[in-house]
Amino acid sequence: MSIIVAERFNIMNLFTKTALLLFALYFSACGNDTNPVIENQQTGDYVKIYTAEQGANKFEVWSASASAFSYGYNDIGFKVFVNNTEQNQGFVKFHPVMYHGLGGPNHSTPASSMFSYDAGKSLFTGYVIFMMYDTAAFWTGDFNYNNQAYIDSSIFSINPSSGTLIYSWDNTTLQKTMFLTMISPTAPRVGLNQVEMLLHQTPDLNTYEEISDAEMYIRPWMETMGHGSANNVDPVYTTGGKYVGTVNFNMPGEWFLYDSIKVGGNFITNTPPPKFILEVN
Repeated sequence: MSIIVAERFNIMNLFTKTALLLFALYFSACGNDTNPVIENQQTGDYVKIYTAEQGANKFEVWSASASAFSYGYNDIGFKVFVNNTEQNQGFVKFHPVMYHGLGGPNHSTPASSMFSYDAGKSLFTGYVIFMMYDTAAFWTGDFNYNNQAYIDSSIFSINPSSGTLIYSWDNTTLQKTMFLTMISPTAPRVGLNQVEMLLHQTPDLNTYEEISDAEMYIRPWMETMGHGSANNVDPVYTTGGKYVGTVNFNMPGEWFLYDSIKVGGNFITNTPPPKFILEVN
């Protein structure tokens, strides 16, 4: 099951699909040759899912999460070719934008601020979290290699995902919107499960910042039976924006996993705190 609180995204007066098609054709005419076709090439745990190409510059997108961009968390990497030569130094920046109509509202989504080269994977690695799935809208991506090679407004699509777990809320004190993403467990089982979280804040839904100094306090609760569990380990910050801990589900069924969060000694979560709903087998 999945849950997302997204009051900020209840955007009214969306344009028709015809207008969206015209908008897409406009971007396509800007000179970007994109090929969003699954290409069945694989390196390690990654499969190539998308190519953005313009002139002698090319960005290949590889995913360790799915065979296409998917709603929710995506573990991705890039191969970069400049003047038809593959690059293995520097960085990649990826800025996705979701458009809700021709000249209408748009917003971005959390992603790694910089994708650094991983020689073991032969990829510039990081993540992107597509926080919204809407068949009446579409996504574009801006690609930047080392502030030297660029491709702008490359159109792509994302697939739905039943395993997406994202929770958002407004913090009126900070005047920011917070996003909590659960990466794992994706298939929770009875017993100890590793839990991974990502936490972001944004003032404008276009720029997102990882929060790396939070204190998290998780509480599993089985509502139908009226009990929690012992031997849980609160997630702590590790690397790559991730908080990692352990959650214990001591019987199968539907569980709530609450996460109360402090930053700077003050709770940034509301009451009740963010709650993910998990079906444990």
